[in-house]
Amino acid sequence: MGKTANFVIGALTGAAVGLTVSYIFGPASGASFDARYRSRWDKALDDGRRAADAEEAKLRAEYHHDLRSSDLRSSDLRSDSAQ
Repeated sequence: MGKTANFVIGALTGAAVGLTVSYIFGPASGASFDARYRSRWDKALDDGRRAADAEEAKLRAEYHHDLRSSDLRSSDLRSDSAQ
C-alpha cells in the first residue's frame, strides 16, 4: 500500500470515529441550545438513575414486606409452641 492509500484509510477511520462521538455526545435532533439543552448522554444517565431509584424502592418495599411476614410467622410459631 502506498502513502496515499494509508492517508485515505486514516482519514475515513477518523471521520467514522468523529461521527460516532458526535452522535453519542451531541444534542438530540430538534433540540435548541438554551437552558434546557441536554445531550442524549445526559438523558440516558438520568433515565438510568430514575430506573435504579424505582427498582431500589421496589426492592426495599418487598424486603420490608417479607420482614413483616417473617415476624408474623415467628410470632405464630411461638404462640403455637406455647399451647
